[in-house]
Amino acid sequence: MTTTDIERLEQLFSQKSNRAGQARFTNPRASGEKIALSSGFPDPRSMPKADMAESMRLALEKDGEWALQYGANRGYDRLLEQLRIKLKRDQGIECTDENLLIVSGAGQGLAIIAETFCDPGDVIISEEPTWMGAVRHFRNLGVDVETVAVDAGGTRVDALTETVERLIAAGRHPKLIYTIPNFQNPAGVTTTLERRKQIIELARTHTIPVIEDDAYSDLRFRGERVETMYQLDTSGMVIYLSTFSKIIGAGLRLGWIVAQPRFINAFAALKPEGGTSPFVSAAVSEFCASGTLVEHIGELRSVYAGRHAAMLEALGNHMPDDVTWTDPDGGFFVWVTLPDDVTVSQITPGLQEKGVDVSPGTMFHFHGGGENAVRLSYSFADEGQINTGVKVLADEIAAARSRS
Repeated sequence: MTTTDIERLEQLFSQKSNRAGQARFTNPRASGEKIALSSGFPDPRSMPKADMAESMRLALEKDGEWALQYGANRGYDRLLEQLRIKLKRDQGIECTDENLLIVSGAGQGLAIIAETFCDPGDVIISEEPTWMGAVRHFRNLGVDVETVAVDAGGTRVDALTETVERLIAAGRHPKLIYTIPNFQNPAGVTTTLERRKQIIELARTHTIPVIEDDAYSDLRFRGERVETMYQLDTSGMVIYLSTFSKIIGAGLRLGWIVAQPRFINAFAALKPEGGTSPFVSAAVSEFCASGTLVEHIGELRSVYAGRHAAMLEALGNHMPDDVTWTDPDGGFFVWVTLPDDVTVSQITPGLQEKGVDVSPGTMFHFHGGGENAVRLSYSFADEGQINTGVKVLADEIAAARSRS
Protein backbone atom coordinates (compact mmCIF):
# COMPACT_ATOMS: atom_id res chain seq x y z
CA MET A 1 0.00 0.00 0.00
CA THR A 2 1.41 3.35 -1.05
CA THR A 3 1.67 6.48 1.09
CA THR A 4 -1.12 8.03 -0.98
CA ASP A 5 -3.37 5.03 -0.33
CA ILE A 6 -2.75 5.30 3.41
CA GLU A 7 -3.53 9.03 3.37
CA ARG A 8 -6.84 8.30 1.61
CA LEU A 9 -7.74 5.73 4.26
CA GLU A 10 -6.89 8.18 7.04
CA GLN A 11 -9.49 10.58 5.65
CA LEU A 12 -12.23 7.98 6.28
CA PHE A 13 -11.88 8.04 10.06
CA SER A 14 -14.23 10.02 12.31
CA GLN A 15 -13.12 12.90 14.49
CA LYS A 16 -13.51 10.64 17.53
CA SER A 17 -11.24 8.02 15.97
CA ASN A 18 -8.65 10.64 15.10
CA ARG A 19 -8.71 11.95 18.66
CA ALA A 20 -8.16 8.42 19.95
CA GLY A 21 -5.23 7.78 17.62
CA GLN A 22 -3.91 4.30 16.97
CA ALA A 23 -4.25 1.56 19.55
CA ARG A 24 -1.31 0.47 21.65
CA PHE A 25 -1.78 -3.31 21.82
CA THR A 26 -0.95 -4.80 25.19
CA ASN A 27 -0.93 -8.30 26.67
CA PRO A 28 -0.99 -8.74 30.47
CA ARG A 29 0.72 -12.14 30.12
CA ALA A 30 3.87 -10.34 29.00
CA SER A 31 4.04 -8.58 32.38
CA GLY A 32 4.88 -11.89 33.98
CA GLU A 33 8.18 -11.89 32.10
CA LYS A 34 9.27 -8.58 33.69
CA ILE A 35 9.24 -6.86 37.05
CA ALA A 36 5.89 -5.18 36.54
CA LEU A 37 5.51 -2.13 38.77
CA SER A 38 3.42 -0.40 36.14
CA SER A 39 -0.10 -1.63 35.52
CA GLY A 40 -2.73 -2.07 38.21
CA PHE A 41 -3.24 -5.77 37.58
CA PRO A 42 -4.66 -7.72 40.55
CA ASP A 43 -2.34 -10.26 42.16
CA PRO A 44 -2.44 -13.34 39.86
CA ARG A 45 -1.66 -15.76 42.68
CA SER A 46 -4.74 -14.66 44.61
CA MET A 47 -7.25 -15.25 41.83
CA PRO A 48 -10.12 -17.39 43.24
CA LYS A 49 -10.05 -19.91 40.39
CA ALA A 50 -11.50 -22.92 42.21
CA ASP A 51 -14.24 -20.89 43.89
CA MET A 52 -15.23 -19.26 40.61
CA ALA A 53 -15.32 -22.66 38.88
CA GLU A 54 -17.74 -23.90 41.55
CA SER A 55 -19.80 -20.72 41.26
CA MET A 56 -20.09 -21.24 37.50
CA ARG A 57 -21.23 -24.83 38.03
CA LEU A 58 -23.90 -23.73 40.49
CA ALA A 59 -25.04 -20.92 38.21
CA LEU A 60 -25.63 -23.35 35.36
CA GLU A 61 -27.28 -25.89 37.63
CA LYS A 62 -29.68 -23.41 39.21
CA ASP A 63 -30.45 -21.01 36.37
CA GLY A 64 -28.62 -22.18 33.26
CA GLU A 65 -31.41 -21.54 30.76
CA TRP A 66 -31.42 -17.84 31.71
CA ALA A 67 -27.74 -17.45 32.55
CA LEU A 68 -26.98 -18.44 28.94
CA GLN A 69 -29.75 -16.25 27.47
CA TYR A 70 -29.68 -12.58 26.49
CA GLY A 71 -29.87 -10.57 29.70
CA ALA A 72 -31.97 -7.80 31.18
CA ASN A 73 -30.52 -4.41 30.30
CA ARG A 74 -30.39 -3.29 33.98
CA GLY A 75 -28.47 -6.42 34.87
CA TYR A 76 -28.93 -10.01 36.04
CA ASP A 77 -31.57 -10.05 38.81
CA ARG A 78 -29.62 -12.08 41.36
CA LEU A 79 -26.49 -9.98 40.88
CA LEU A 80 -28.51 -6.83 41.53
CA GLU A 81 -29.74 -8.45 44.74
CA GLN A 82 -26.21 -9.39 45.84
CA LEU A 83 -24.92 -5.92 44.98
CA ARG A 84 -27.56 -4.30 47.18
CA ILE A 85 -26.37 -6.51 50.06
CA LYS A 86 -22.69 -5.79 49.38
CA LEU A 87 -23.14 -2.03 49.01
CA LYS A 88 -25.04 -1.77 52.30
CA ARG A 89 -22.53 -3.98 54.15
CA ASP A 90 -19.26 -2.63 52.76
CA GLN A 91 -19.97 0.92 51.58
CA GLY A 92 -22.95 1.95 53.72
CA ILE A 93 -24.99 2.56 50.56
CA GLU A 94 -28.69 1.65 50.64
CA CYS A 95 -30.35 1.49 47.24
CA THR A 96 -32.97 -0.28 45.17
CA ASP A 97 -32.75 -1.87 41.74
CA GLU A 98 -33.90 1.47 40.30
CA ASN A 99 -30.60 2.96 41.45
CA LEU A 100 -28.42 0.25 39.87
CA LEU A 101 -27.01 -0.53 36.43
CA ILE A 102 -24.58 -3.37 35.66
CA VAL A 103 -21.93 -2.39 33.09
CA SER A 104 -19.00 -4.08 31.38
CA GLY A 105 -16.37 -2.81 33.82
CA ALA A 106 -15.95 0.63 35.35
CA GLY A 107 -14.30 1.85 32.14
CA GLN A 108 -17.49 1.34 30.18
CA GLY A 109 -19.42 2.88 33.03
CA LEU A 110 -17.32 6.04 32.95
CA ALA A 111 -17.63 6.31 29.16
CA ILE A 112 -21.42 5.95 29.32
CA ILE A 113 -21.75 8.56 32.08
CA ALA A 114 -19.59 11.05 30.21
CA GLU A 115 -21.44 10.48 26.93
CA THR A 116 -24.78 10.96 28.68
CA PHE A 117 -23.92 14.45 29.88
CA CYS A 118 -21.32 15.77 27.45
CA ASP A 119 -21.06 16.86 23.84
CA PRO A 120 -17.74 17.76 22.20
CA GLY A 121 -16.58 21.12 23.51
CA ASP A 122 -18.32 20.81 26.89
CA VAL A 123 -16.28 21.13 30.09
CA ILE A 124 -15.45 18.42 32.62
CA ILE A 125 -13.50 19.11 35.81
CA SER A 126 -11.13 16.34 36.84
CA GLU A 127 -8.50 15.71 39.44
CA GLU A 128 -4.97 15.61 38.10
CA PRO A 129 -3.04 13.39 38.02
CA THR A 130 -5.82 10.87 37.48
CA TRP A 131 -6.57 7.44 36.04
CA MET A 132 -5.21 7.08 32.53
CA GLY A 133 -8.52 5.54 31.43
CA ALA A 134 -10.31 8.77 32.31
CA VAL A 135 -7.70 10.74 30.37
CA ARG A 136 -8.38 8.52 27.37
CA HIS A 137 -12.20 8.56 27.64
CA PHE A 138 -12.49 12.32 28.04
CA ARG A 139 -10.02 12.98 25.22
CA ASN A 140 -11.91 10.63 22.88
CA LEU A 141 -15.18 12.39 23.71
CA GLY A 142 -13.72 15.73 22.63
CA VAL A 143 -14.52 17.61 25.83
CA ASP A 144 -12.42 20.34 27.41
CA VAL A 145 -10.95 19.22 30.73
CA GLU A 146 -10.17 21.66 33.53
CA THR A 147 -7.88 20.09 36.10
CA VAL A 148 -7.64 20.39 39.88
CA ALA A 149 -4.64 19.24 41.89
CA VAL A 150 -4.68 16.65 44.67
CA ASP A 151 -2.64 16.74 47.85
CA ALA A 152 -2.31 14.54 50.94
CA GLY A 153 -5.98 15.27 51.79
CA GLY A 154 -7.28 14.36 48.33
CA THR A 155 -9.03 16.76 45.97
CA ARG A 156 -8.04 20.39 46.51
CA VAL A 157 -11.51 21.81 47.18
CA ASP A 158 -10.25 25.40 47.22
CA ALA A 159 -8.96 24.95 43.67
CA LEU A 160 -12.12 23.10 42.65
CA THR A 161 -14.32 25.92 43.94
CA GLU A 162 -12.26 28.54 42.13
CA THR A 163 -12.44 26.56 38.90
CA VAL A 164 -16.22 26.07 39.09
CA GLU A 165 -16.85 29.75 39.81
CA ARG A 166 -14.47 30.91 37.08
CA LEU A 167 -16.07 28.69 34.46
CA ILE A 168 -19.62 29.68 35.38
CA ALA A 169 -18.67 33.37 35.32
CA ALA A 170 -17.34 32.82 31.80
CA GLY A 171 -20.63 31.22 30.71
CA ARG A 172 -19.28 27.65 30.62
CA HIS A 173 -21.19 25.52 33.10
CA PRO A 174 -19.19 22.37 33.97
CA LYS A 175 -21.03 19.19 33.02
CA LEU A 176 -19.27 16.82 35.44
CA ILE A 177 -16.77 16.63 38.28
CA TYR A 178 -14.63 13.47 38.25
CA THR A 179 -12.94 12.21 41.41
CA ILE A 180 -11.37 9.02 42.81
CA PRO A 181 -11.76 9.61 46.55
CA ASN A 182 -10.29 6.38 47.95
CA PHE A 183 -6.61 5.48 47.34
CA GLN A 184 -6.61 7.66 44.27
CA ASN A 185 -5.17 6.30 41.05
CA PRO A 186 -2.32 7.19 40.63
CA ALA A 187 -1.52 9.24 43.74
CA GLY A 188 -2.78 6.79 46.37
CA VAL A 189 -4.29 9.58 48.52
CA THR A 190 -7.75 9.56 50.12
CA THR A 191 -10.07 12.56 50.12
CA THR A 192 -11.02 13.57 53.67
CA LEU A 193 -14.59 13.44 54.97
CA GLU A 194 -14.74 17.23 55.27
CA ARG A 195 -13.62 17.71 51.67
CA ARG A 196 -16.16 15.15 50.45
CA LYS A 197 -18.92 17.15 52.14
CA GLN A 198 -17.61 20.35 50.55
CA ILE A 199 -17.57 18.76 47.07
CA ILE A 200 -21.17 17.59 47.54
CA GLU A 201 -22.29 21.07 48.61
CA LEU A 202 -20.51 22.64 45.63
CA ALA A 203 -22.20 20.16 43.28
CA ARG A 204 -25.61 20.79 44.85
CA THR A 205 -25.24 24.57 44.71
CA HIS A 206 -24.29 24.62 41.03
CA THR A 207 -26.13 21.46 39.83
CA ILE A 208 -23.01 19.62 38.66
CA PRO A 209 -23.08 15.79 38.79
CA VAL A 210 -20.09 14.21 40.55
CA ILE A 211 -18.63 10.89 39.38
CA GLU A 212 -17.36 9.07 42.47
CA ASP A 213 -15.04 6.41 41.00
CA ASP A 214 -14.50 3.94 43.83
CA ALA A 215 -12.70 0.86 42.50
CA TYR A 216 -10.38 0.41 45.48
CA SER A 217 -12.34 1.13 48.68
CA ASP A 218 -12.72 -2.56 49.61
CA LEU A 219 -8.93 -2.88 49.65
CA ARG A 220 -8.33 -0.71 52.72
CA PHE A 221 -5.68 -2.39 54.85
CA ARG A 222 -5.15 0.48 57.31
CA GLY A 223 -7.31 3.11 59.01
CA GLU A 224 -11.07 3.62 59.15
CA ARG A 225 -13.46 3.67 56.20
CA VAL A 226 -14.52 7.15 55.08
CA GLU A 227 -18.18 7.53 54.12
CA THR A 228 -18.84 7.57 50.40
CA MET A 229 -20.02 10.76 48.79
CA TYR A 230 -23.06 8.89 47.48
CA GLN A 231 -23.92 7.95 51.06
CA LEU A 232 -23.51 11.57 52.20
CA ASP A 233 -25.38 13.15 49.28
CA THR A 234 -29.04 14.13 49.54
CA SER A 235 -29.28 16.07 46.26
CA GLY A 236 -29.01 13.23 43.75
CA MET A 237 -25.90 14.75 42.19
CA VAL A 238 -23.43 11.95 43.07
CA ILE A 239 -22.97 9.02 40.67
CA TYR A 240 -21.17 6.08 42.27
CA LEU A 241 -19.03 3.86 40.03
CA SER A 242 -17.22 0.65 40.96
CA THR A 243 -16.14 -2.79 39.74
CA PHE A 244 -15.41 -6.42 40.57
CA SER A 245 -12.08 -6.15 38.72
CA LYS A 246 -9.97 -5.50 41.82
CA ILE A 247 -11.81 -7.76 44.28
CA ILE A 248 -12.48 -10.89 42.18
CA GLY A 249 -10.83 -10.62 38.76
CA ALA A 250 -10.48 -8.08 35.97
CA GLY A 251 -11.38 -10.73 33.40
CA LEU A 252 -14.97 -10.74 34.62
CA ARG A 253 -15.56 -7.33 33.01
CA LEU A 254 -18.32 -6.48 35.47
CA GLY A 255 -18.87 -3.10 37.06
CA TRP A 256 -21.81 -1.11 38.34
CA ILE A 257 -23.25 2.38 38.55
CA VAL A 258 -25.36 3.63 41.47
CA ALA A 259 -27.31 6.82 40.83
CA GLN A 260 -30.73 8.44 40.96
CA PRO A 261 -33.26 6.61 38.72
CA ARG A 262 -33.47 9.35 36.07
CA PHE A 263 -29.72 9.13 35.54
CA ILE A 264 -29.79 5.33 35.47
CA ASN A 265 -32.48 5.38 32.79
CA ALA A 266 -30.37 7.70 30.62
CA PHE A 267 -27.22 5.60 31.12
CA ALA A 268 -29.04 2.38 30.19
CA ALA A 269 -30.24 3.94 26.94
CA LEU A 270 -26.60 4.38 25.86
CA LYS A 271 -25.39 0.93 26.93
CA PRO A 272 -24.71 -0.73 23.58
CA GLU A 273 -24.90 -4.43 24.50
CA GLY A 274 -28.13 -4.41 26.48
CA GLY A 275 -27.80 -6.98 29.27
CA THR A 276 -24.18 -7.28 30.43
CA SER A 277 -22.66 -10.80 30.59
CA PRO A 278 -25.58 -12.78 32.10
CA PHE A 279 -23.54 -15.96 32.57
CA VAL A 280 -20.63 -14.21 34.30
CA SER A 281 -23.15 -12.24 36.36
CA ALA A 282 -24.86 -15.46 37.44
CA ALA A 283 -21.52 -16.97 38.50
CA VAL A 284 -20.53 -13.84 40.45
CA SER A 285 -23.96 -13.91 42.14
CA GLU A 286 -23.22 -17.40 43.45
CA PHE A 287 -19.72 -16.33 44.51
CA CYS A 288 -21.17 -13.45 46.54
CA ALA A 289 -24.11 -15.38 47.99
CA SER A 290 -21.82 -18.14 49.31
CA GLY A 291 -19.91 -15.67 51.50
CA THR A 292 -16.74 -16.26 49.49
CA LEU A 293 -16.46 -12.62 48.42
CA VAL A 294 -16.15 -11.42 52.02
CA GLU A 295 -13.47 -14.03 52.76
CA HIS A 296 -11.60 -13.26 49.54
CA ILE A 297 -11.54 -9.51 50.18
CA GLY A 298 -10.03 -10.22 53.60
CA GLU A 299 -7.30 -12.30 51.97
CA LEU A 300 -6.58 -9.57 49.42
CA ARG A 301 -6.22 -6.92 52.12
CA SER A 302 -3.58 -9.06 53.78
CA VAL A 303 -1.72 -9.65 50.50
CA TYR A 304 -1.69 -5.98 49.51
CA ALA A 305 -0.75 -4.84 53.01
CA GLY A 306 2.36 -7.00 52.69
CA ARG A 307 3.15 -5.69 49.22
CA HIS A 308 2.63 -2.10 50.37
CA ALA A 309 5.02 -2.64 53.27
CA ALA A 310 7.61 -4.14 50.90
CA MET A 311 7.27 -1.16 48.54
CA LEU A 312 7.66 1.43 51.30
CA GLU A 313 10.64 -0.43 52.79
CA ALA A 314 12.35 -0.66 49.39
CA LEU A 315 11.80 3.03 48.68
CA GLY A 316 13.20 3.94 52.09
CA ASN A 317 16.24 1.71 51.61
CA HIS A 318 17.17 2.63 48.03
CA MET A 319 15.92 6.09 47.06
CA PRO A 320 18.03 9.26 47.38
CA ASP A 321 16.92 11.83 49.93
CA ASP A 322 15.31 14.18 47.41
CA VAL A 323 12.86 11.55 46.09
CA THR A 324 9.45 11.59 47.78
CA TRP A 325 6.45 9.25 47.66
CA THR A 326 2.92 8.83 48.98
CA ASP A 327 1.94 6.29 51.63
CA PRO A 328 -1.59 5.01 50.88
CA ASP A 329 -3.90 3.23 53.34
CA GLY A 330 -5.13 0.83 50.68
CA GLY A 331 -5.41 0.22 46.95
CA PHE A 332 -2.57 -0.53 44.55
CA PHE A 333 -0.41 2.54 43.99
CA VAL A 334 2.40 4.74 45.27
CA TRP A 335 3.14 8.05 43.51
CA VAL A 336 6.86 8.79 43.38
CA THR A 337 8.15 12.30 42.72
CA LEU A 338 11.61 12.29 41.15
CA PRO A 339 14.32 14.91 41.76
CA ASP A 340 13.91 18.12 39.78
CA ASP A 341 16.91 17.29 37.61
CA VAL A 342 15.64 13.84 36.52
CA THR A 343 12.81 13.14 34.07
CA VAL A 344 10.99 9.93 33.23
CA SER A 345 12.33 9.98 29.66
CA GLN A 346 15.89 9.90 31.01
CA ILE A 347 15.39 6.75 33.06
CA THR A 348 12.96 4.79 30.86
CA PRO A 349 15.54 3.22 28.46
CA GLY A 350 17.61 1.85 31.33
CA LEU A 351 14.54 0.47 33.10
CA GLN A 352 13.36 -1.25 29.94
CA GLU A 353 16.80 -2.74 29.33
CA LYS A 354 16.76 -4.23 32.83
CA GLY A 355 13.22 -5.56 32.52
CA VAL A 356 11.50 -3.18 34.95
CA ASP A 357 8.19 -1.54 34.01
CA VAL A 358 6.91 1.61 35.71
CA SER A 359 4.13 3.98 34.65
CA PRO A 360 5.44 7.44 33.67
CA GLY A 361 3.66 10.32 35.32
CA THR A 362 2.87 11.83 31.92
CA MET A 363 0.20 9.14 31.36
CA PHE A 364 -1.98 10.63 34.10
CA HIS A 365 -2.16 14.22 32.84
CA PHE A 366 -4.44 15.83 30.28
CA HIS A 367 -2.36 18.76 29.04
CA GLY A 368 1.22 17.80 29.75
CA GLY A 369 2.96 17.37 33.07
CA GLY A 370 4.17 14.49 35.16
CA GLU A 371 7.66 14.44 33.65
CA ASN A 372 9.18 14.19 37.13
CA ALA A 373 6.94 11.45 38.52
CA VAL A 374 6.20 7.75 38.20
CA ARG A 375 3.38 5.56 39.47
CA LEU A 376 4.51 2.34 41.11
CA SER A 377 2.06 -0.51 41.56
CA TYR A 378 2.56 -3.13 44.30
CA SER A 379 -0.41 -5.29 43.25
CA PHE A 380 1.18 -7.59 40.66
CA ALA A 381 4.86 -8.10 41.55
CA ASP A 382 5.82 -10.08 44.65
CA GLU A 383 7.89 -8.72 47.54
CA GLY A 384 11.23 -9.78 46.10
CA GLN A 385 10.46 -8.31 42.69
CA ILE A 386 9.30 -5.08 44.31
CA ASN A 387 12.62 -4.67 46.12
CA THR A 388 14.63 -5.46 42.99
CA GLY A 389 12.53 -3.15 40.81
CA VAL A 390 12.79 -0.22 43.21
CA LYS A 391 16.56 -0.75 43.47
CA VAL A 392 16.85 -0.63 39.66
CA LEU A 393 14.74 2.54 39.59
CA ALA A 394 17.01 4.17 42.18
CA ASP A 395 20.09 3.12 40.19
CA GLU A 396 18.67 4.65 37.01
CA ILE A 397 17.97 7.93 38.82
CA ALA A 398 21.60 8.00 39.94
CA ALA A 399 22.79 7.13 36.43
CA ALA A 400 20.68 9.91 34.88
CA ARG A 401 22.26 12.41 37.24
CA SER A 402 25.68 11.11 36.44
CA ARG A 403 25.13 11.56 32.71
CA SER A 404 23.88 15.12 33.12
